Amino acid sequence: MFFVQYDPSFHKGFDAITIKDIAQRATINRATFYAHYEDKYALLDEIIEQAFLKMIPGQVANAQEFTDEICSQLILMTYRYIVDFYQICRMDSKSIATLVDSKIKKMLRQIIEDIFLKGDDRQLARMVSAMTASAIYGAAYDWLIFGESDRPDLLVDIVRPYVMNGLGLNRN
Repeated sequence: MFFVQYDPSFHKGFDAITIKDIAQRATINRATFYAHYEDKYALLDEIIEQAFLKMIPGQVANAQEFTDEICSQLILMTYRYIVDFYQICRMDSKSIATLVDSKIKKMLRQIIEDIFLKGDDRQLARMVSAMTASAIYGAAYDWLIFGESDRPDLLVDIVRPYVMNGLGLNRN
């Protein structure tokens, strides 16, 4: 397995990048690429996942319950990840944006579901994690587009109470 880093000097948009381009940048041949990935979307999927997993704080990964602090960390982590992909990487393709959005929502949902699965009701954990992940992702994305992007702390202050109240976990 190999990992291709984003290179700002690479001026092609994702849709225009070929497997040949990727193989040349990674100094491998196309056969080696195809031995590991079905296509460039599979590679992108892995890059998204690996980058997201690296951002998960240990406290979140080991959480036994969904607390205010865990909620805050998930909001900030999601926001930072979205900022990285939408501002650092050139998101010039709807297909790549859709893939990134879908993958992050799925991974965020899984993190939250793992926390809620400490209880007994698997169906409830799946539903609650789906709604919570959508709320966090949607708010983080909206904050990037319309909010005060230099104030992620304010994002947390606005979103966390709604998430925690929605879950019936507000301890204030």
